[in-house]
Amino acid sequence: MLKLDHITAGLAAVIVGYTSAIIIVIQAAQALGATSSQIESWLLALGLSMGVGSFVLSYYYKIPILIAWSTPGAALLITLEGGYSIAQATPAFVVTGVMIALTGLVRPLNKALSSIPPHLASAMLAAILLPFCINAFTLIAHQPLLFITMFVSFIVAKVLFPKFTMLTLLVVGIGYSMLFGQFEVATLSFDIARPEFMGWQWDHNAIINIAVPLYLLTMLSQNLPGFAMLKNYDYPTPTQPILVTTGLVNALFAFIGGFSLNLAAITASLCMNESVDKQPQKRYLAAMWGGVFYIVAGLWGTAVVSLFMALPKEVSQMLAGLALLGTLTLCLKKSLAEADSEPALITFLITLSGVSIFGLNSTLLGLTAGWLYMIVKRREAASLYSKSRENDSPTSSVSSSSTPRSLEQ
Repeated sequence: MLKLDHITAGLAAVIVGYTSAIIIVIQAAQALGATSSQIESWLLALGLSMGVGSFVLSYYYKIPILIAWSTPGAALLITLEGGYSIAQATPAFVVTGVMIALTGLVRPLNKALSSIPPHLASAMLAAILLPFCINAFTLIAHQPLLFITMFVSFIVAKVLFPKFTMLTLLVVGIGYSMLFGQFEVATLSFDIARPEFMGWQWDHNAIINIAVPLYLLTMLSQNLPGFAMLKNYDYPTPTQPILVTTGLVNALFAFIGGFSLNLAAITASLCMNESVDKQPQKRYLAAMWGGVFYIVAGLWGTAVVSLFMALPKEVSQMLAGLALLGTLTLCLKKSLAEADSEPALITFLITLSGVSIFGLNSTLLGLTAGWLYMIVKRREAASLYSKSRENDSPTSSVSSSSTPRSLEQ
């Protein structure tokens, strides 16, 4: 039976997902040198792959499964060192998809991934996101009116309607730009997006520095929270089918711009709560409607790209920084939650530094250094504990005998 609540929940999930991160995806494509038509193809590929994945998986398993792009992965692409082209990145996206699919098929690989300390992964992600958030606040120096307008709007929206904070900011940003004659209306286009081949250039360094960290971020910061969200609402978690499906679809659509797919967490919760349907077994219909709206958004990729391209750079900068503020806060909390936070701090600082050694970028170097340091510290602590136990072990007591007094002569 068709219910309005299912439709509105699916639409809300897509609106929240798009408005909170679409600017990051567009900037990621631009960082790789993508043209306007290639960026449109990216959004088409993402919309179609997320839409079909959400619709089919939700229908088959009768649970609300919403697929999304990896926002942290997009942020990673923006901060990459090495000047990789879109053609060099395409094979890396294919490899990322294959690795995700293999994770679902190979249990040892799944266990190995689970052994990566979550607080180190959070520290790595926090270092990737921090520059975006800082850039948003630097605007107060040379664009104070824009900053005050959007920051006050951000605070008000957070209090009154937090789910639609980024949509509110987008409307405010467009209004501000039009008021001051900075909105390029002539660039708007409402044509249907067309797929475009991204090119193919195999580069070992690109595979190592793009595919590996993109895979780790997608799994640790996106898929694992997504599975946790399903469990939180008492839904079964078909881990293997979801990973295999998203991985293979990711690899297939990479040729026209699908950089990374994963199970949604925060936006998926909009399709899982009681307001969607009193009957939990019917809430999967909301995720299916989300899939439909994903496909529509993908087909209108040209309009989405032209809208954000019409905005001045400063507005886009504010949107990106404020959109990632909540994620950065969560990452910093998780990375410093452990009693021994030094390994996480090392991961954070090295990743933030942007250094590269032997072709390895700072993302991989930071995670590796923090992990090795943590292992050494834990072994040292275990060794000291073992020695302490040995010193405290009971020993045979020596009984003291009374010495007879010498008799006086």
